[in-house]
Amino acid sequence: MAWGFISELPVTQAQYDEIDAAVEDDPPGLILHIGSRSPGGMRIIDIWESEADYRRFEQEEIVPALQRMGVPPPPPDAPQPVEFEVHKLRGRAS
Repeated sequence: MAWGFISELPVTQAQYDEIDAAVEDDPPGLILHIGSRSPGGMRIIDIWESEADYRRFEQEEIVPALQRMGVPPPPPDAPQPVEFEVHKLRGRAS
């Protein structure tokens, strides 16, 4: 069953674009990725084939990219991502 999340990242659009540029190809397991500006930085909405696919990508690609850029980890009181199992996918991305 597909898995997804909605998250708010405290980064600028330019920082987001830099992170995105570091990911050359769609990672294995990614179904859909949306990045949009939000009041606190960037809102991320992702759908993955599995949570494990995302966690692997997060640890192997995203965390190192953020560290290289000097972006600090979110504070303990930062809003947590909203995670969900996907019941139905429709449209071109499915």
